Amino acid sequence: MAQLIKPQPLKTGATVGVLAPAGFVAQAQLSAGVDVLLRAGFRVELAHGIGDQKGYLAGEAKARAAALQAFFCRPDIEAIFCARGGFGSIQLLPFLDPSVIRMHPKIFVGYSDVSVLLNWLIVQCGIVTFHGPMVAMDLARGLEGRAQEFFWGTLTGKKDNWEIETSEIIRPGNAEGEMLGGCLSVIVTTLGTPYEIETQGKILFLEDVGEKPYRIERMLTHLLMAGKFADLAALVFGAFADCEGEEERGFKKIIQELFREAPYPVIAGLAAGHGAENLLLPFGVRMALNADSRTLVLLESPVA
Repeated sequence: MAQLIKPQPLKTGATVGVLAPAGFVAQAQLSAGVDVLLRAGFRVELAHGIGDQKGYLAGEAKARAAALQAFFCRPDIEAIFCARGGFGSIQLLPFLDPSVIRMHPKIFVGYSDVSVLLNWLIVQCGIVTFHGPMVAMDLARGLEGRAQEFFWGTLTGKKDNWEIETSEIIRPGNAEGEMLGGCLSVIVTTLGTPYEIETQGKILFLEDVGEKPYRIERMLTHLLMAGKFADLAALVFGAFADCEGEEERGFKKIIQELFREAPYPVIAGLAAGHGAENLLLPFGVRMALNADSRTLVLLESPVA
């Protein structure tokens, strides 16, 4: 893959577009998150139809896709923040034109179900993306400490390198590569579709929430048998909140067993995803993993 396009850094006073590519957004949470953006010194424009509802979805897939592509095409929108996840991001992909979006690179932030869009924008559009806090979720609840520092510092270009320590070594070693991935239960749904995740040579990041251990093992086994762990640079597990269960065979035992013979470094416990602390991770730029010291290092700025 050719070197990815880095978006311009976010500047105070810029207009941030907020949209709901997946689940229906509650007005109270959306308003709370928008207030955070306004207080931080940004203008906010809500996507057309952001309040639409089709059961648990934020309206029709074609309309959600049109809102996303419109935000990419508009020169006055300097960054795109997702309101929330849920389900539905993968439904947008048939209605998006990568040749158009590629001409208008800009900051795009989200996680959970939005993982599908993060990886699609990298592979199909060649744009660096950002796995991180969402408006009606994390921002509405309030970012604090490192989560706040990583979010604003990385997007504005003030924090162009960092080092994060994780909690557990599954397999020792060192590696460099570009990160991609996201929510395990969402990544698995891309298998067998035209949007299947491409992992060769990458640092694959996986996280999830509220999944029972047997479901986690089933999904990891599915990815394993699909060859998605075969040629990685490294594997990083983030937050798996409320996934441990009460049985003897829990999440940690599963990953220790599945990856103890992996030919690349594997670590767990990165503070990103659905856990209490959700650090923003740039996807598509060089990182270094030192499993021996349990550290992940950002090697280059993700913004131009």
